[in-house]
Amino acid sequence: MDATPVVSKWKGILLVATSGCCWGFHGVLIKHAYSLGASHMQVFFVEVLLATLFFGCFARRFFQGFRPQGRQWLSLMGIGLSTIGVGNFLFLSFQLGPVAVTATLMFLYVPVVYLFSVCSGRQRFKPVKLLAIASILGGAVLATELIHTLHEPGVIPAVFSAIAASSCYAVVFILTPAVAGYTTLEFRSFALSGMGLIGCVLTFLFVPDLWQDLGGNWSKFLVFALLLGVVGQTLPVITLMKGLPLTGSSLGGVIASIELPIAVFSAALFLGESLHWVKVLGVFLVIFGIVLYNLSDRERVVADAAGTC
Repeated sequence: MDATPVVSKWKGILLVATSGCCWGFHGVLIKHAYSLGASHMQVFFVEVLLATLFFGCFARRFFQGFRPQGRQWLSLMGIGLSTIGVGNFLFLSFQLGPVAVTATLMFLYVPVVYLFSVCSGRQRFKPVKLLAIASILGGAVLATELIHTLHEPGVIPAVFSAIAASSCYAVVFILTPAVAGYTTLEFRSFALSGMGLIGCVLTFLFVPDLWQDLGGNWSKFLVFALLLGVVGQTLPVITLMKGLPLTGSSLGGVIASIELPIAVFSAALFLGESLHWVKVLGVFLVIFGIVLYNLSDRERVVADAAGTC
């Protein structure tokens, strides 16, 4: 039996998990940036700017052995446009309403990606996988205390923004595995960040009021900008672009859910947010769902490996 598919799968899991961990810490940095007076677009702008500059340093590798042709460019553009949507709607939702609303509703991409995977014939429907996804969503509701925040101001706009961000995120997970077949890792990462940067520039041109004067906080914001660029775009994007082709869109989406436990514990550690048994139970349910889905998916990978004998 060829163990290569199994090894590749675990490599992909580690890469996607790294991406999720980065985005878990990301929320803490965003809240600090907002406290300095920055708008959601300024935060997104500094992230994609630094990431674009970093990935641009590898321009010589962009088309080594791969070059998108014809309609393949449309899929790549679809991922780039979806990235713009994720950045805009996600950060806007954080700014409009409670963090719990955004953090919970973002996980709606998980069942969407799984449903697409089943309907497109990429995998068979399994009740145990549906149970795993339900465990993740239920855990997200408990860990973020969503029910207790629904009465707070700004909830409705935040809900719509979070749902839009989740939809865009689902598109990224769905399209990336196929795009990996005709693009290099460096070019995929550059394209995502570059299109995000273009989207920010266009937004500022049409809505210049989104560029806030931070006064004496510019020096602090620039320090956070460097951290945001690394934790929010550079490292998670390159690990996600490398890991998703190895895990597939559905399993990758589930593994990325590790973001929530990291976000809950980092918020308690760095922002002083409460951490009680309900949140801990929610974190446990998320981790349980990830493990359950991974175990149920293991049978398919092992079968694929056996088929290569």
